[in-house]
Amino acid sequence: MTQTVIINTLMVGFGYAAQTFHLPFLQENASFSLRAVVSSDSAKVHNNVPGIAVYDSLDAALQQGQFDLVIITTPNVLHAPQTEQALRAGCHVLVEKPFTLSSADATALIRLAKQHARQLCVFHNRRFDGDFLTVKQLLAEQAVGEVKRFENRFDRFRPEPRKRWRENAGPGSGIFWDLGPHLIDQCLQLFGLPHAVSASINTLREGGESDDAFEVILHYDTLNALVGSSPFEAGPTLRFSLQGIYGSYRKYHLDPQEAQLKSKTAMTDASWAVTPDDQHGTLYNTESSEVYPTLHGDYDGFYNQLAAALQPGSAAALPAPADSVVNVIAMIELARKAAKANTTLAVDTLLSAEANTGESD
Repeated sequence: MTQTVIINTLMVGFGYAAQTFHLPFLQENASFSLRAVVSSDSAKVHNNVPGIAVYDSLDAALQQGQFDLVIITTPNVLHAPQTEQALRAGCHVLVEKPFTLSSADATALIRLAKQHARQLCVFHNRRFDGDFLTVKQLLAEQAVGEVKRFENRFDRFRPEPRKRWRENAGPGSGIFWDLGPHLIDQCLQLFGLPHAVSASINTLREGGESDDAFEVILHYDTLNALVGSSPFEAGPTLRFSLQGIYGSYRKYHLDPQEAQLKSKTAMTDASWAVTPDDQHGTLYNTESSEVYPTLHGDYDGFYNQLAAALQPGSAAALPAPADSVVNVIAMIELARKAAKANTTLAVDTLLSAEANTGESD
C-alpha cells in the first residue's frame, strides 16, 4: 500500500473564509499539515492555532519556509498576484473564489502552473453542497424531463451595508464577485456554456458602496438559467427551482454545512451535512407532489480529493481544477458588460474578442 505523503501547507490570510471553510478541514484531514499562516494579526491566529508560525507577508513566508501547498484566502484583488507568486515559488495553489478578476489573468495563471508542473485549484466548495448534488441527481434521473427553466439563488436579509472589504468600493468587491462565481459555476457544471447573457447588477441599499443585488440570465437554446441574489429576503430563501416538461422541483433554505462550520459542529456528529427534515425539496407533477430527500453535502470530500490529487505521481483529479473555472470568470465579465449596456450579449463573439485582446471589464 502506498504511503500518503503529508502536504505541508501555508495559509495566506486568516479572515472568515480561512477560519470557517479551510482551517477545520486542514485540522481534520491527516493528509495536510498546516505549517504557517500569513496574517497581520498573529494573536488571532494563535488563539485558533497555538504555536504556529505567523508571517507578515507572503514574501517572507516563501523565503523562510518550505511548503507544498499555498491556500490563498485574501481579498479578491490579491488572488491573481499571490497565486502567481506561489506558483513561481514552486508550490501547488488552492485559491478562494473568485479565481481572478479577469479571464485573461486566469488563463495566464493556468499556463504558468503548467510551466512549473504545479497543481492549481479553485475553492468552488459549493459543487459539494447537498442540494446541488441533489439537482445533479434529478437531472441524471430525468425526474422533470427536459429542463426549460432553472433558477439558482442565494438571497439574504442584510438591508444595511457593513464596513468591510467585500462591501466597500474597489476592484473585486460587491455581492456579484462574492456569490456570482458560485451560482454561475453551478449552472456551467450542469448545462455548459450558454449562447448569450443578460444581467442587472445594482446597488440597492442606502449608503452602499458596491453592488448588493444581481439578476443574471444565461440563455441556452431551449433553456433559461437564472441566477440572483437580494439583500432583502427576510423569509425562507428559494435555493433551486428546476422546471421541465414532466414536472418541477423546488428547494428552499441553504445547505447546512456553512452554518455548521460557523457553530463548530463536529464532522463526526450525526447531523453533519444532513439537511433538516423540514428543509428538503419537493418534486411536483400534474397529479401529485412528494418530498425529495436532499443528499448529504460533502465539503470534506473537496479536501479529500485535493489531497489525493497532490500526492506525488497521482493521476487523481482536482475537485475544481482552474481550467474548469476560466469560463466562470468570463461569464462574470460578460454579465457586467451586459448590465452596463442594458442588453443581451452573445457569448461566443465576446469570448473570442477577449481571447484576442486580453481585455477585461
